[in-house]
Amino acid sequence: MDVGVGYSSDPVGLEGLAHFLEHMLFYASEKYPMEGSYSEYILENGGQYNAYTSYEHTNYHFEVNSDCFEEALDRFAQFFLGPLLSADATMREIKAVDSENEKNLLSDGWRMPQLQKHLSDEKHPYHKFGTGNWETLEVQPKAKGLDTRHELIKFYEENYSANLMHLVIYAKENLNAIQSIVEDKFQEIRSNNRDYISFPGQPCTSKHLQILVKAVPIEQGHKLRIVWPITPSILHYKEGPCNYLSHLIGHEGEGSLFSILKSLGWATSLYANEDGQNREFSFFKVTIDLTDDGHG
Repeated sequence: MDVGVGYSSDPVGLEGLAHFLEHMLFYASEKYPMEGSYSEYILENGGQYNAYTSYEHTNYHFEVNSDCFEEALDRFAQFFLGPLLSADATMREIKAVDSENEKNLLSDGWRMPQLQKHLSDEKHPYHKFGTGNWETLEVQPKAKGLDTRHELIKFYEENYSANLMHLVIYAKENLNAIQSIVEDKFQEIRSNNRDYISFPGQPCTSKHLQILVKAVPIEQGHKLRIVWPITPSILHYKEGPCNYLSHLIGHEGEGSLFSILKSLGWATSLYANEDGQNREFSFFKVTIDLTDDGHG
């Protein structure tokens, strides 16, 4: 299930709320009130589950043994029908989000993208801290007289609308049977006809570009990252311009940029791809793993 709302919609002063809600939906529901029963059911029946929160989407997914699929789907549907979002679970899960962020602080794969966001326009939602932590979800809201759980419920009721959701099912039953199951499990999801949430404008103006940033990594090694804004390729999905660009820059054959850098002993790998895309803006990124000589 993909819900068309992400961390770009976090209220001011509550960064990480969309991600926090993602966590909370796993706990319990009105129909299945035992905490953790969804996760337990999936794992006991040969399955796995996960979720993620991005700039403008929150995505929930699972797989399970086929003979348990219908009940698993019923349990999954409760995320969007009647989650409990209890007060007890709220405090525990804020701590879990904080723990996740502490883990991320030890990963350059998380640190560098957040640094890029930090260097963007402060007034643009891209600048936000989407993960959240104890400071943004507990300390700062409390200092402003905000109740995080109240804001969480409000965020859910305003944004988790059926017209912003897209569901994909892959099962062994025929299409008619799958449609019948889906209609039975999901038809009661309310819709408030919420408009698609968008934030026009670019996160990087001229003053945020043409800058050089030197960062000390956690991991060993040296990387050179070159990032610039581009028109989102999703607007030209039939042509796929970024696929051509990625191939041309990332090519490793004779005469390519990488082959030259490698022959000089300066690089061990090079890859190029679109990064952070959505319908309003996107970036293209070239990453080169440098040797000590290449870094020097």
